[in-house]
Amino acid sequence: MKISLIGPKWNEMINSYPLLGLGYLAGIAEQDGHEVRIHDFGLYPSQPIEQDAQQVIDFKPDVIAFTSMTTSYHYVEQLVARLKDALDAPVIIGGPHATSLPDSTLANPHIDYLAYGEGEYIFQDFLRAWESGDHRWDQIQGLWYKEDGRIIPGGSRKPIEDLDALPNPARHLYELNKYPLYAPNGEMMLTILSSRGCPYNCSFCFKGIVGRSYHQRSPENIVAELKLVSQTYDVRNFYFIDDLFTIDVKRLEKILDYFIEQKLDYRWRCLARVDRITQDLLKKMYRAGCRQIHYGIESGNEDVLRRTSKHINLQQVRDAIRWTEEAGIRSKGYFILGLPGDNLESMQETIEFAASLELTEAMFSIATPFPGTALWNELVLRNPGMAYNADFTKTYYYNNYAAEIAPFMNVSEVSNELLSGMALQARERFQDAKEQRKFIKYFGPQWGRRVYQVAKIKPVNAAAKVALNAGLFPRFRQAQPREGASSWA
Repeated sequence: MKISLIGPKWNEMINSYPLLGLGYLAGIAEQDGHEVRIHDFGLYPSQPIEQDAQQVIDFKPDVIAFTSMTTSYHYVEQLVARLKDALDAPVIIGGPHATSLPDSTLANPHIDYLAYGEGEYIFQDFLRAWESGDHRWDQIQGLWYKEDGRIIPGGSRKPIEDLDALPNPARHLYELNKYPLYAPNGEMMLTILSSRGCPYNCSFCFKGIVGRSYHQRSPENIVAELKLVSQTYDVRNFYFIDDLFTIDVKRLEKILDYFIEQKLDYRWRCLARVDRITQDLLKKMYRAGCRQIHYGIESGNEDVLRRTSKHINLQQVRDAIRWTEEAGIRSKGYFILGLPGDNLESMQETIEFAASLELTEAMFSIATPFPGTALWNELVLRNPGMAYNADFTKTYYYNNYAAEIAPFMNVSEVSNELLSGMALQARERFQDAKEQRKFIKYFGPQWGRRVYQVAKIKPVNAAAKVALNAGLFPRFRQAQPREGASSWA
């Protein structure tokens, strides 16, 4: 059979990297001999939807499969209607949105089937049943479907524990050269998944929709994929997109030891929690090739952190960022403004806290209550009778570089206008503090701040750049935070 796997778009931003979930589904389908095409329309955000539809129609698939976040579901609704008008093929959908809202998703007249939770084996069973004509859908655990206009829940399937048994993502089906994911040295970077799941239950996160189980691949299996991908695509830079790479410290130690023993000349980044790292662990991560860590910090106010069930404190954040920088690893912090309990004072605390940290980068988003999260449930309780709004394309989540920021479903204690202003202020304040630290490192705390204020004057700034480019003040250059290619070596 011919299978179309569709990755939708949700706003004007291009996808930074391939949706590995589609790659895993493609690998499963190819194992059974199917011809598969991945249509990642997030690579072409400005392409008209009519053109997107025509590309799928021209392929003439026997089965159409979507994955969808809540932010992209509005687009899915539009595209699937066009495809159903033109093609006589079943449509199956999976992903976070489908699992969060299975009934409302399957109520769409153009969607026939739904995979609840991890989809690889549900999808495999579905394809085999469809191809054989054995349509006893109730025998496929985790598959939701319709019968005589009624939605038949298929329950959920036990999480996939043996991730080593899954085929590698079918990367050959992606247009890898078109994704704007690069290492700081300008080289291509590819994604890899070493584990699934997160045992935590942060109120704003949809990761725990189908439970908080955690399962992982073996170090040997991970390294085998890294070597294969490196050889196939001539890359040595990787992004571990696990929900949290450092959850199981003992397992992580084994992976790092294996990387070091194998003498892998790879450079990589990952996501981590500040309470799941130590100084010694970070030093070993550096030796194993880690050059950047992304931390979910969220807030600089302890009360707001408690309300989000984040289960970290500010001192843990300070220690983690300091240890990370000392280990020679770049650090990126994620912050959320407008969380429940957030007011002007608490958000100012978050902004100043972010500015005080020696982070290489900081990203500020506005809290969005996604369906399936505790934050969404809290919003519904505060607004009885509130219905799901399908157009989550309006959400400002990690779209941090947009000129205009408009809150979507504001759950804070301040107005939309003030919240928008705070998000812009946060970015500017962090960059200002980051630049100021360069001067403090060179001139000392007292003079550094004064010289920085003078250096902000445009003519002075221009003259300083000329002097630095001419090789003057070499110690000042050395005092600058580790940036770019040198930090990735």
